[in-house]
Amino acid sequence: MKRNLLNYTLTLMLIVFTSVLVYAQSGNKTTIPSEYKEKVNPHKGDESLKMTGLRTFNRHCVSCHGKAGLGDGVMSKNLKIPPGNLTTAHMTKYSDGEIYYMSFVGEGERPDFIKLIPSEEDKWAVVNYVRTLQKE
Repeated sequence: MKRNLLNYTLTLMLIVFTSVLVYAQSGNKTTIPSEYKEKVNPHKGDESLKMTGLRTFNRHCVSCHGKAGLGDGVMSKNLKIPPGNLTTAHMTKYSDGEIYYMSFVGEGERPDFIKLIPSEEDKWAVVNYVRTLQKE
């Protein structure tokens, strides 16, 4: 009886551990509303916003995502869900509107930057800057 209980407990612990590990490796499961998936970047490719995107990213994003966007910023160690690596091939699959949503609409530990960065042009400049990180 004790042996069966021990086997049952160990099996349950293994299942829980595996589930947690799989979830942690899958990243933050953000559900993006369709209005953002279809949102069009009005400043796509606008080179004049390059410095604005860099400055805004450095001011608001570097602490979690790091200078190169690898998700290794100084604050990343304090988060339950690590910030995403913005340079991966996986990120290129997102539309500009989806990147906008994930960047500015707060969810979980991620702050709500909609009000912190009031300028729509600055927000799109960050989206454009994130795209440049994906090409490096």
